[in-house]
Amino acid sequence: MLNVNFIILFFLIISLQAFTVYLDNRCNIFDFFIKIKRGKIATAYTNRGIYLTISRAIFFIVPPLLGYFTIREGIYELKILMFFASLLTVIITTIQCKNYLIFFKLDFFNLEFYTALIKKIDFYIGIFAFILFLMTPYLLNYLAKIFPDDGLWIVQLNPFLNSILILYVIWIFEPKLANKIDTKEKYFLELYEAISVRIIGRIFGLIMISLLIIYT
Repeated sequence: MLNVNFIILFFLIISLQAFTVYLDNRCNIFDFFIKIKRGKIATAYTNRGIYLTISRAIFFIVPPLLGYFTIREGIYELKILMFFASLLTVIITTIQCKNYLIFFKLDFFNLEFYTALIKKIDFYIGIFAFILFLMTPYLLNYLAKIFPDDGLWIVQLNPFLNSILILYVIWIFEPKLANKIDTKEKYFLELYEAISVRIIGRIFGLIMISLLIIYT
């Protein structure tokens, strides 16, 4: 029987997750590329930094809440929370990215873009980064629950796993985009990459979490 404590924590964590995913997608794709398209490049980076700070600050509340949830609730309740957090992340990302594709007049199944992207290792690093991004606290708390003797060091892996996204964004994606902007080249491929790695990565993340829940 699900108790009141579970219901309150569940909806609080899920709400924070939903808002963070929405804000992260919007400021990194729609708002950012819209301002670049309008020539407001400095404003694009400044505003993105502001909204990213807000979204990260909100999401920083999630790990301690998850830790409390993991201690208080059982493995079944944690499975429910992790699955719905991943499912909600996929739904929000898919809806937002679909709208962004329509706005920018891009086709998600554009073979020309895919042909260009699948030849680059960057694309696969991006997908892997978004399999984990915003889901690592759930995964690590779940693993800590399964392996209680190793739980203390498992949950400390969160910064390391999140650094994969930093590697992709700061060292791989942003230099490519900046070069296109500086040379006044079209950056539709980079916009398409930003959208596709999010959708594909988060769908793979949901599949991975579903399999983890079923087989553990």
